[in-house]
Amino acid sequence: MSELLRLENVWAGYGDAVVLEDVSLSLAAGESLALLGRNGMGKTTLLATLMGVTRLRRGRIVFQDEDIAQVPSHRRAQAGLGWVPQERDIFRSLTVEENLTVVARPGEWNVKRVYDMFPRLRERRSNLGSQLSGGEQQMLAMGRALMLNPKILLLDEPLEGLAPLIAQELLHIIDRMVAEGRMAVILVEQHARQILPITRQALVLERGRVVYSGSSAELLDDGAALERWLGAGSTDGAGEAAPRQAPAERIPAIEAIQDEHRALAAILSGLSHIVQDIEAGKLEPDYTLLASMIEYIAEMPDKLHHPKEDQIFALLRTKTRDEDEHLDRLEAEHRDAVNATGRLDRALVSYMQGGAESFPGFRDAVRAYIADEWVHLNTEERHILPAARRLFSAEEWQAINADFVRNGDPWSGPGNRYADLFRRITSLAPAPIGVGGEPQG
Repeated sequence: MSELLRLENVWAGYGDAVVLEDVSLSLAAGESLALLGRNGMGKTTLLATLMGVTRLRRGRIVFQDEDIAQVPSHRRAQAGLGWVPQERDIFRSLTVEENLTVVARPGEWNVKRVYDMFPRLRERRSNLGSQLSGGEQQMLAMGRALMLNPKILLLDEPLEGLAPLIAQELLHIIDRMVAEGRMAVILVEQHARQILPITRQALVLERGRVVYSGSSAELLDDGAALERWLGAGSTDGAGEAAPRQAPAERIPAIEAIQDEHRALAAILSGLSHIVQDIEAGKLEPDYTLLASMIEYIAEMPDKLHHPKEDQIFALLRTKTRDEDEHLDRLEAEHRDAVNATGRLDRALVSYMQGGAESFPGFRDAVRAYIADEWVHLNTEERHILPAARRLFSAEEWQAINADFVRNGDPWSGPGNRYADLFRRITSLAPAPIGVGGEPQG
């Protein structure tokens, strides 16, 4: 395949700050590249440099045999660079279809093909951008980039902030796009094991410099290199490797938290679909079902789930400072959980009293809560639990496992109100709601 993109000894940054130092890479037409590195190592800056929104101090950027170092950003997009930034940048006041058509350029990617790639967008074609879930907004942002018919697609952490199930769905779509090989793809992601299997080449940045450039498969097989370059939180505060006994591969406490996450995800997904179907006129409101779902969302996490997580959060703070930003936000959201679910309760009461005229307020409250909760769950799954698995000793996990058993779970035991509530919801719901298996109780 012919060379599509080449960077030669690029130094770039913002203002007087230099972020990228002596970065070189080459990408062929139809090729795929995993761009990896820990937070703050220059991944997003590299994409921004390709799009012309940083200060290029030296080096060359050659795209389709043309040096584009002085070409403005909009001309780069017209030339075939399609960028999907972390912020998604959709038009929230336009419908899904308007978002797609407003940026369309001639080529093989059209509205029908985007809908074929993202069936959810076809279902939501008349909805405003502000009415979409986080996962749907990400799909729309990717669809908009594809409507430009790019030669190369730049994806900046497309899975960030998405619910695990939605992230997997989007990952499969990206895999299909890469496998087709009709355009080159540069995919930024912190979690290497998710994207190395679907890309051919990999580049790792460490403090703005390239420390690895080569085969994705070879990097995936090199566990020591992955840990060295991408394993955040592998040292203690003194900078020395913290001596510890490696925990067993199976950790019951993590499995318990993930099971409870799946239960919450099932309820949130079910609630989202029910509200959507009420809005579309496919369902009459069942206030008993809605109240039961909100009761589960309000009670189970606050009384049973969050105390377990808070125990892990506290111990993790003694092991590393790398996750402080995530932990600060998660702990604040735990403290605000009663207020957050209280807003749902009040919105439901208003809907029950005001009828159809009050539905928009209830709908918006549900969507806002669910969007925030997806981010919360995903942060725990992608950042906190992996860090805890890596840093806690086997003895510490044994103690946590024992505490979790004493604190109980939402599935077993006589008179377990959370299990009873979950069963009531599944019996009332118009579509199946589950967590990958029937609750045991």
